[in-house]
Formats: sequence, structure tokens, C-alpha cells
Amino acid sequence: MVSKAVLQHFHKDEFVFVEKMTDIINRVEDTYTIFVTDFLNPRELAIVESLVANRNLFFYSSNDYFDTEYGKAIIAPDYYQFDEADFELSLLEIHYNSKFNHLTHAQILGAFLNQLGIERHLIGDIRLNNEKAQLFLTSTMADQAIQQMTKIGRAGVALEEIPFSRLMKRQEEVTSLFLQVSSLRLDKILASSFKLSRLQAVKLIEAGKVKVNYRTVEKTSEQLELGDMVSVRGFGRIRLVDEQGFTKSGKHKLTIEKLKHK
Repeated sequence: MVSKAVLQHFHKDEFVFVEKMTDIINRVEDTYTIFVTDFLNPRELAIVESLVANRNLFFYSSNDYFDTEYGKAIIAPDYYQFDEADFELSLLEIHYNSKFNHLTHAQILGAFLNQLGIERHLIGDIRLNNEKAQLFLTSTMADQAIQQMTKIGRAGVALEEIPFSRLMKRQEEVTSLFLQVSSLRLDKILASSFKLSRLQAVKLIEAGKVKVNYRTVEKTSEQLELGDMVSVRGFGRIRLVDEQGFTKSGKHKLTIEKLKHK
């Protein structure tokens, strides 16, 4: 069991993950062997790093070596000599006729999950432009994917494993917005950021389409803090980056970054 002193630093929805990773960390200490995680989001990686920090162990994140959002972590004893190959990562390029087909993140992810019968945590970032797509995959699944994946949506595809040096740059559009809101409630921030009515914002939250720091939130009154990232399915993401005090009427003056995949 993880002590209350440790759990108090995390949201209650994160307790299961914290306990799972604590068990793994204990196992690494007891057996003196390395452990490689599946793909984790940035919040999960930060949690693992914080848990390892109090142990006589090493923590390595693939995000420190590749420009990705989702990454894998290595938890290792003090004898371990780092090797990039131990992340067990493969970068696959998806070739298709872009003149007649347009692939989306959702189509690619769905095809890999359904055709290979694998779970989401074995797949990392998906990158695409107007001509091709790339995907990070746990290396043990690479050969199977190359052999079995011949179609995504209506498009015939061919997969090729490529070196990490050919990773496409992120194509993300970032704009800054200045908001004045009466509170930092999730529903009010969403309504102002995406120009929605409060009722529309509430419906999105209650439908499970909103995540705060990668955690699905269905409580409309959730209070946000600076640094929080909010993602809304179908709309994009926002990050609270600065607060400049209050207006004369008592409203918060906020700067947010609005992120959208091109």
C-alpha cells in the first residue's frame, strides 16, 4: 500500500496509477533488474519520475531523446548503463496514395487497435502531413504491423520501419488568447476559450469529452490552475499560461495558449 503522505500529492483519480507504479518500482529495487513502461502521457511520466526520485534508482524518459508527447520510461538500478534501444521503440512510416486519400489521427489509431488487436498503451505519437504519416509503436509489434496492415479506411497502405532521424516535426498551431472570466471553473474557461455557451460547455464535460492534464473530468465545477492543459475532443487544446490579476469588476485576467493540430 502507498502511504497517505505520498498519495496526498496526487489527484484521487491518479491513485490507482501511483500504486501500480510504486509496486513496479519496489520490484526493480528488490530484483535489481530494469523495467520499461508502455507509452505514458506527460502527466504519467512526471508521476513516475517523482516516485523514482526518492529511490536509489535511475529514471529515463524517451521524451528526453525524441520530440514526442507520449513516451516510455526506463526504471533501472544504479548499475544500469543507458542504451536508447532499451526503450523498445519503433518508428513506422505509413505510405499511401495521398492524391486520392486523406488519413486522420483517428483512422490510423483505430486501424492499429482493431486490426492488430492491441491496446492503446502500445502506441505512441501519430504524426501526419498531406503526403504521409508516421507512428511510434512498441518494437515487439513492429514486424506484425508491417506484415498485417495493408489498409486504413479506404486507403491501401504499406508500412516501413524508419530511423528516428526521419521523424517529422510536430505540426501544431499555437495562438495566444486573453480572457476575462468570473472564475477558474472548467465550464467557464471552456465556454470563453472556444466561444461556446455555458450549456454547450457543460454538455461536453458531462459527455466525457474533456480532459484536464490527460485525465477525463466530468465535474463542471472543476477548478483549474496555471499550467493546466485542457483537451476537448473535436475542438483542440488550451493551456493556462499566465494570470494578470483582476479587472475592476473582479474578473480573472488570463492568458491561454490554444493548440490545434494542423
